[in-house]
Order: sequence, then structure tokens, then C-alpha cells
Amino acid sequence: IFVSIDDNEVHTLGLLMQRVFGESNFVANIIWQKNYSPKNSAKHFSADHDFILAYALNGESWRPNLLPRSEAQDKAYKNPDKDPRGRWKPGDLSARNPYSLGTYSITTPNGREISGPPPGNYWRYSKARLEEMDRDNRIWWGKDGGNVPSIKRFLSEVQSGMVPQTLWTYSEVGHTQDAKKEIHEILKFPDSASVFSTPKPLRLLERILRLSTGPDDLVLDFFAGSGTTAHAVM
Repeated sequence: IFVSIDDNEVHTLGLLMQRVFGESNFVANIIWQKNYSPKNSAKHFSADHDFILAYALNGESWRPNLLPRSEAQDKAYKNPDKDPRGRWKPGDLSARNPYSLGTYSITTPNGREISGPPPGNYWRYSKARLEEMDRDNRIWWGKDGGNVPSIKRFLSEVQSGMVPQTLWTYSEVGHTQDAKKEIHEILKFPDSASVFSTPKPLRLLERILRLSTGPDDLVLDFFAGSGTTAHAVM
């Protein structure tokens, strides 16, 4: 279940949802960037976002569908060393998580000595594992062989989609002006007072449906409103 709300009642709604579904079934508090410009008439702050609270019947077992990868994301993968496994992009070998085998010196192929990981960090892999990956040509040392080692992450080995994040920008899912434009293109209103005041952009509902449904699922829109959910389903 996905419930959109502004900041006036999001805390109250959260308490209600926890009471109904249980704290363990909370999935995410998504921030939707609903406005693309500030409102100078705002009393205190110009509100840029609304919230979308997501809960599951069983938060432990439910998993959202992956979002499709974009062309821009795939463009980050190159193949400067002509690896037969195809395009890849470098990944950081260091991480902040403590690892007992992750503090050792490294000698690069051109003989440069790296005394250890950056301060406050650890190498992700043990020295033995790093040497094994290097033998498999999965470590990139830079063109001259003297860089801090990076992990080669191959495009062919990454998952087919992207794990959804909790910040949804208007460039991805639309904003309120998009929603009003869409509703005026589809419906005719006798006067301004009859216009539905808080429509949601089609791309926002499409994002929710893409994450949460399969081909044979039923989708329930509790309020119907301007019919955007039905439009997104179609």
C-alpha cells in the first residue's frame, strides 16, 4: 500500500499505519519532489515535496520490482582495456565497514607502494582475494599501472534493473503542474471550481505500479479522484 500525504499529517498517518500494519511491515517513506519552483506566497517554507508512505502485508518477504536501467546509466560502462567480457566501470575497493583482513599494503604493477586503505576505511577484500581477482583481470590499476586499484564491474554481470531509491525527483516522475496539464488534456471542466485540485502526474503512478505489481495483480485506488491510477494501469 502506498499513501501520499503532505507534511501536515505525515507523522499522524505514520502512527496510524504502524498500528494497522505493524512496525515491521513499514517499507519506506518516499519523498516526491512535487514542485519545480518556490512559491513566494509561502508563510514559512515553500514546500517542494510530499511524502508517500509504503507498507507491506509482510515487510520481511515483500520485495519491490526493479526499475529499468536507463541509457545514461549504461553509458558509464566502458572497455578501455578491451576486456573480452565487455564493458565495465570501476568500483571502489575501499569501504567504511570494518574488516579484519582489510588493512594491508598493496604494490601496484608499476612498483608503487600503497601503504593501506584511506584513513577510516578498509579494503573490501582480503589480500588473497584481491590477488585472485587480479589474476582474473578484474582489477584496474589505471593506464600506467600505478593507480589505487579499482574493481571492474561488468555490465553483463549487473542485475537487469535498479533498486528503487526513496527520493523521486520531478524529472523522473513529474510534478503537480504536469498533473494539471494532463488532466486538462483529457477532461473538460465547466468552470475552474470544478477542476480536481490535487491530481497526481501519470509518471508518479506508473512508478508505483511498476515497483509493486505484476501482470495479473489487482490495483485498488481508494479515492479515484481524477482517474490517474486507472490511466497508469492502462
